[in-house]
Amino acid sequence: MKLPDMKSPEEFLLDLVAIPSVSRMSNQPVIDYAAQWLDPRFWMIHRDSYMDGQGTPKTNLIAVTKNAIDAHAELAFVCHTDTVPFQEDWQEAVHPARRDGRIYGRGSCDVKGYMACVISALGGLDVEALAKPLAVILTADEEIGCVGAKRIAARRPVSTRYMLIGEPTGLQPIRAGKGYALATVTVHGREAHSAFPSKGHSAIFDAGHILCAIESIAAELQGDENGEFDPPFTTLNVGLIEGGTAKNIVAGECRIVIEWRPVPGQDPSRTSRRIRQELASLAARIPGFDAEIEVHRMDPAFAPSSRRDLSEFLANASSSTPGTISFGSEAAHLSGLAEEVVVFGPGDMATAHKTGEFVPIEELEQCVAYITGAIERFCAAT
Repeated sequence: MKLPDMKSPEEFLLDLVAIPSVSRMSNQPVIDYAAQWLDPRFWMIHRDSYMDGQGTPKTNLIAVTKNAIDAHAELAFVCHTDTVPFQEDWQEAVHPARRDGRIYGRGSCDVKGYMACVISALGGLDVEALAKPLAVILTADEEIGCVGAKRIAARRPVSTRYMLIGEPTGLQPIRAGKGYALATVTVHGREAHSAFPSKGHSAIFDAGHILCAIESIAAELQGDENGEFDPPFTTLNVGLIEGGTAKNIVAGECRIVIEWRPVPGQDPSRTSRRIRQELASLAARIPGFDAEIEVHRMDPAFAPSSRRDLSEFLANASSSTPGTISFGSEAAHLSGLAEEVVVFGPGDMATAHKTGEFVPIEELEQCVAYITGAIERFCAAT
């Protein structure tokens, strides 16, 4: 089988960004693009396909070099294939532009830049010469709950000694990260004409009491510090609130959407338990109060691995001290498949998830060099 001619990492990235892969869409075109660079003579390729809740086909790709025994690799590269949505008037979202030493487009930073680097590094690799096996894992639906990674963690189709998960870290090796939890508090009231409020019960007024309680819980969480993070505590945020039907109707319902990001070592359910306690306290004090919390997502924190070989190699190569991240990643779910997990990649998360997302081309080139070096360090013949 003849493979396509190899390209530079920026050329790979231009191709990848031009393939729309917002989470609501199928990621199959991205999987197909990446798979064409994995020579089946040297790679065992497994596709884990499923339908999401809307009936859209999704695929995880797991590729391991054929010198692996029982699908165990020495080093694995992990990258998610989906992106967050983008505004329709952002023309560069899927028509990427290269200017000012950067590549602009949706996913250029989060996280197709890393994928382009992995493909580019593999292109210059003599797979047959590897003394130890290598793996590539491409996942679906990371942006909406790490769905693909959770499937892989449950099925365990591959294991590895070292795992490098792509996220925009500015090429700083990351050894730990906060978890992520999402919940909705629904407040039930009783509608009435606003001229006769005593005949109803305002869900929005009750939501005000809940917001004050949540603010107190957020302050309480600041007392449990982990100095390796910025901010050094579990953060709690009310991101959305919606209620009522009209200006002259006492609100019959109100919904509050809450997220929190627990530090390692803290039970991620601690916050939801405290909210339930406060809801019970309010119900005991306020006649007619009726509210409940529903937790939609409860992802654990990404704790540091006991091994440090990969993080130290990358720290020395990039002259960057290993650090932590306050945003979620697939590391918490996939850490059970590896002895050491590191999150790493080009770009800055501050530029991701918004119009004008970009990645510096220089960081792409550096990332390819670090990935190539890691393969030589951990997988090449000695």
